[in-house]
Amino acid sequence: MLRICLVSHQYYYRDTRVRRYVDTLCRVGAQVHVLCLRPSENQLIKAEQGVRVITLPIGRSYGGRLAYVVEYALAFMLYAVYLTALQLRHRYHIIQVHNIPDILIWAALLPRLLGAKLVLDVRDPMPELYMSKFSDGKGGAVQRLLRWQEKLSCWLAHRVITANSNFEENLAARGVPRDKITVLTNAPDLDIFDRVKYPPAPDPEDERFTLIYTGTIAPRYGLDVAIRAMPFLIPEIPQVRLRIIGPNTSYTQQLVALAQALGVASHVEFKAAIPIEEVPKETRRAHVGVYPAILTPHTDIATPCKVLEYAVMGLPVVAPRLKILRQIFGEDALAFFAPGDAQDLAARVLELYRAPELRARLVHAADAAYVQRGGWDVEKLAYFDLLNGLLPPGEHIVSAEGERAAST
Repeated sequence: MLRICLVSHQYYYRDTRVRRYVDTLCRVGAQVHVLCLRPSENQLIKAEQGVRVITLPIGRSYGGRLAYVVEYALAFMLYAVYLTALQLRHRYHIIQVHNIPDILIWAALLPRLLGAKLVLDVRDPMPELYMSKFSDGKGGAVQRLLRWQEKLSCWLAHRVITANSNFEENLAARGVPRDKITVLTNAPDLDIFDRVKYPPAPDPEDERFTLIYTGTIAPRYGLDVAIRAMPFLIPEIPQVRLRIIGPNTSYTQQLVALAQALGVASHVEFKAAIPIEEVPKETRRAHVGVYPAILTPHTDIATPCKVLEYAVMGLPVVAPRLKILRQIFGEDALAFFAPGDAQDLAARVLELYRAPELRARLVHAADAAYVQRGGWDVEKLAYFDLLNGLLPPGEHIVSAEGERAAST
């Protein structure tokens, strides 16, 4: 039986990428442990068949640069102690570490010396993400440090996973061998995001026209742009509502204040983060999905899961004209607006409001460009190949060929 430990400096219920791996591994009979952060008391982790979730007695700070350094330093020491103890007890075949931070994989150094194979999942490249969060240029000392620690972390790993071809190109350009990298995209879990289970059910209250955003609430995702679009929309669509679902952060409070200052607070609804299983239902209650991210070195190339989820659930999408979205969807499946332009965003929403047939056409085009291509059901076979390549022949318990046969 494959014994594998997934490590994530995140809360389990919010970490959709880790939970997708967990579900996939449990289905092929692996013994799966997850080492992650401890949630608040009202978010206690429920027992799930086939997986054991082990939590560290720390949480996320979501502060400034110094706060991140302190948080990561403390977390690194705890992860190192826990991983070493767990490896001695369970003798994992594979330890799979999910960044951020990349350097977290060094907490598995002793387990590596004890025989565990290490996989680093670079789901977000830290150099680009740091530039996006803190507006730092490419040539600064911090950028050089981040690129160095990324390369060092990838060197320690036996294999590296990343989330799209843009990330792969950047890793290769920074010295990571291409034959060490496997691309596994952030495809939605189709067992959760199933539009057949959730028929369209826009909120009938006052015949409102609902725009929805679900996910991380941070400046790089441009939610202020969406709120600034509301004064352009309300005179044309008096019943318009923007529903924002995500964790309550200091930026959330800034957005609340902005909505009040613009006089649109009654048209903007903030809802606390919800488990991923509840997102499809919320999505189907809306008319349009919005992804108002600003253009940064990170957002331009990072796969936005929320846009993929909107598409899978049959929701037309208004999004900025970013490189990654044009790569995935082409030019005709999303209603593109100029990044950062609130008036242009409002114009695209107004077009969709006035033309239900355009909304239907966008959904059909998104189905053809992305939804019907197979997603994770196809990519998990590459994941099985990666795992099998790390295991000794006698320990091969999953087979890409066997999985294909079972799925046909």
